[in-house]
Amino acid sequence: MPPPTEQGFKPSTPSQESGEEGQLRIFRLTLRSNRPILGTATGVRGFFGTRFPDEVLLHQHIPGTTATLYQYPKVQYRIEGGEVTAIGIAEGAAALGRVYDQFDEIRLGPHTYPVMERQGEIATEPFGLTETPRPYRFATPWLPLSQKNLPRYTEIRDRALQTAFLERILIGNLISASKSLRYEVPGRIVAALRDWEPVSCEVKGTRVIGVRGEFTVNFAIPDDLGIGRSVSRGHGAVRAAPWDE
Repeated sequence: MPPPTEQGFKPSTPSQESGEEGQLRIFRLTLRSNRPILGTATGVRGFFGTRFPDEVLLHQHIPGTTATLYQYPKVQYRIEGGEVTAIGIAEGAAALGRVYDQFDEIRLGPHTYPVMERQGEIATEPFGLTETPRPYRFATPWLPLSQKNLPRYTEIRDRALQTAFLERILIGNLISASKSLRYEVPGRIVAALRDWEPVSCEVKGTRVIGVRGEFTVNFAIPDDLGIGRSVSRGHGAVRAAPWDE
């Protein structure tokens, strides 16, 4: 598989008048070993960061400094079913494409996994405001709450008010991601969270509140794109869901 190139891996920006979604270039990479790969998405990101320190989009750390690149992560990682998945988005697709075949093993903590198979898929997919709502589900827990908005959430006792509060955060997450991906949202985003439940998650050794469930929104989101906090570590991955009959 030829590696992605820098050209063409940028989202197109629709006109304000059209209301049409833009396009994102996506590179999905799956790595398999001779046994199930165990570990965390944080460990996978750490492996890529150590192995390729000059590729800033792979790890969000500026080389030679302690500074972090504060923007929507354009390379996101997961471990699922004993396999490593990395998704490169826009410029992140090109960054991942430059290194995807430059290693023969993955080191996660004390364990080393030989790469027996690597499967890559390059696609251009819709991203942005749509005329009608679309259904999605969180394939991994969504982390909507920060130190700033957690107290407000915990004060709310009414389920309907909690839902409305989370829906506003969901919309904000999409707007924030859009800004980093240079997509200007040309209208109002409307989201409806449903069948959701809070779950306990661990992020960098700290227990936090995550959310599992489904939602509809008038916004095209490519499968596996993460929204919310800690998306580079696999949280908040979104996938299309069927409409309820």
